[in-house]
Amino acid sequence: MKKIIYYFSGTGNSLYTANKIAQAIGGAELVSVRCNPQDFSAADADVIGFVCPVYEWDIPGTFKKFIQQLDINPKAYVFMVATYIAVLGKSFETAQKLLEEKGTKLNYGRAIRCVASQCIAYPPFPPEKIMLPYMEKQIKKTCKEIQQKKERAYPRMSPITRRRFPKIMGPYLAIEHEYDNGFYTDDRCKGCGICQKVCPTRNITMENQKPNWNHHCHGCNACVAYCPTKAIQFKTPQAYRELGTLITKILCLPEKRKRYHHPLIKAADLMRDNKTIYSEE
Repeated sequence: MKKIIYYFSGTGNSLYTANKIAQAIGGAELVSVRCNPQDFSAADADVIGFVCPVYEWDIPGTFKKFIQQLDINPKAYVFMVATYIAVLGKSFETAQKLLEEKGTKLNYGRAIRCVASQCIAYPPFPPEKIMLPYMEKQIKKTCKEIQQKKERAYPRMSPITRRRFPKIMGPYLAIEHEYDNGFYTDDRCKGCGICQKVCPTRNITMENQKPNWNHHCHGCNACVAYCPTKAIQFKTPQAYRELGTLITKILCLPEKRKRYHHPLIKAADLMRDNKTIYSEE
């Protein structure tokens, strides 16, 4: 039986979740969104999983494109798990629509709350000592249900969120490509290239041993979280300052602010785009 899980992960929450699910279902192949979907077809898979974070009330744009290019067995058991902290928005609805276009659907959908890692807007929260054990409980329940191939209706966007989505998220989505104009490095940068290697969108190139951001960033903060010298800094881009919202006014990265990534997911784990996870037994 072929089992394959596709994932997008910036600060490790989604990769950790995907690892645990793979172990629970007796082993599975894990494939990062960094890979070419044509090289990792699910056309002959019996179990297909998608694990990703929620960004701007939706699944990451890179993950959408990945699914669109993926060959999928319409008879497979398909699940999706989203990691988030506050608003799911249309994440599952987006995935369902993409799957329907391929003649299949989500058999199972669940959202797992985790530590918020948008350290450029605010400190990581809730505290790890509270949230990590809670996240573990949610994952354990999710693993059991997926192992049993349970059917579970995916979470849908509330009517209030649906009405507010265009007004609240529209302005941010329109200037998303400007976000990484805020990144720069200070003199602590050693040119190690870890930021380039962990970026899930392959948005970073190294030029003269310094990172250069190429404007297809989702703000996942993998580069910030995994920089070994804390050399990556951020200043609010002009386009965001002109937007003038409360969030854009507080975009910053104070020196003392904690840079979060899941404690059990190291940079080397994110650099490995494809691997087989075996049963935990």
